Amino acid sequence: MFEALLSWSGLASTFALVPLFYVASWGVKELRYRVAAGKAGCATPAKYWHKDPFLGLDLFIKRITDMQAGDSLATDRILLDTYGKTVLTNNWGVKQYVTMDSANMQTILATQVDKFGNAPLNHKMCEAFLGDGIITMDGHAWKRSRQLLNPVFTRAQVSELSSFEVHVGKMMSKIPRDGSMVDMQPLCKMLFLDSSTEFIFGKSANTLSSEADNSVARRLSTLFDESLQTMFKRFMLGRFRFLLGEKQWLQTCAEVHSIIDGFIDEEVQAQKSAKSTSTDSDIPYNYVLLKELVKETDDKRFIRNELMNVYFPARDTAGILTSNIIFMLARHPDVWNKLREEVLSIGDQKLTFELLKSLKYVHAVISETLRLQSPIGGSWKTCLSPCILPHGGGASGQDPILLEPGDEVRMSFTPMHTDPEIWGNDSEEFHPERFLGMKQSWNFIPFMGGRRICPAQQNVLTDVCYVLVRLAREFKAVERRDETLAYVDAIVFTRESKNGAKVAFVPAK
Repeated sequence: MFEALLSWSGLASTFALVPLFYVASWGVKELRYRVAAGKAGCATPAKYWHKDPFLGLDLFIKRITDMQAGDSLATDRILLDTYGKTVLTNNWGVKQYVTMDSANMQTILATQVDKFGNAPLNHKMCEAFLGDGIITMDGHAWKRSRQLLNPVFTRAQVSELSSFEVHVGKMMSKIPRDGSMVDMQPLCKMLFLDSSTEFIFGKSANTLSSEADNSVARRLSTLFDESLQTMFKRFMLGRFRFLLGEKQWLQTCAEVHSIIDGFIDEEVQAQKSAKSTSTDSDIPYNYVLLKELVKETDDKRFIRNELMNVYFPARDTAGILTSNIIFMLARHPDVWNKLREEVLSIGDQKLTFELLKSLKYVHAVISETLRLQSPIGGSWKTCLSPCILPHGGGASGQDPILLEPGDEVRMSFTPMHTDPEIWGNDSEEFHPERFLGMKQSWNFIPFMGGRRICPAQQNVLTDVCYVLVRLAREFKAVERRDETLAYVDAIVFTRESKNGAKVAFVPAK
């Protein structure tokens, strides 16, 4: 994807753009920072020594190379193994701290959360596509979004699972019963694409449907994919995103917006009609995000932005997580047997939110997969006002460091989630039992933490648990059917298995 960018001849011209005064100003900034840090009682942070100290192109090339090799986490892992749990790097001329330190993450996401934001980085990269919403905004605008979304997710997570059950049934029907191979990754992604489009827009993409379906919701998914690929490249290129050009991307964004605006207009009209012919009904109420937002506001642009900001993370993460779990279970039959034993212990009881939440070992399997192979490997924030992080400075890396406005922080979750100091000598092994009885802490934050924690966390866990229970009830074994034992990743915002999840299921009866 970035082959042209990896050509040194193409990058060399960039150096010619760096004027001499930048070199001088860089030295002045460094001296000023050291004085300010000393006054604040902070130490000098551990620093990655770039071959290109001006733009950090050498580290950029290393990240792209690792991504293309199928190990997108290698760059952070090597950085943090070499320099300590927090290290200062250069990201296109901006100071970026990479950290796997849980105390630093707690500071950023909780105790000093108002000093960090999404908007400085996310808004300029995503605004044309996602608009102003929960992902791209801070302050009052973010709070308004969160206050509207939280109740919807809370009500939806305890509502009937009947609509999700229909989509799961379609996926189950596509799993061979004769022991032949099936790649569960695309099936799981289609399952959650269908269910998420139904929950968010009230219209399922129906990708699991056996009939030909040219629905608008399916067209939306295709256009969304195209827009995401370009937006990812914009993130990677930073201030040089203009090299991509924007005309085609903006046209695709406009098509996505037009489809969603059509959904909104349709729902507004439906609610107006319902008010004029209001009658009591015994039909169970299905929570649809679009429906709830139309009840709260008549600002159509605001509604579209909120729908976009929820659809972006919802469409792939749960599906990839589910296929990653199957990927791991196929390589650990003892874990599958233990999971299935717990599932069979509840008999044929109706699967409710409360019952699914009570399955401790199933949730331990989910957590252990999130620890090792999460679809989301980290998060980025920008410092908005001077802040002191507790760790990252001095020879030991345990002294406080000063962050200044404009500094970026790259929180790298997976290195923290596999840190032997936290998880023991078996930190790289798949061992769900470690989560039985474990208390929640900042050492494990796959859904982030503090007030920025994912509002759909319980919804995701419930749905993924539901799928695993259905599989365990119907199949007595899941077997690996690919030659690759290790997890090789591919990434476009979310991180998934490059080789899919190729397995075979053995029916229980």
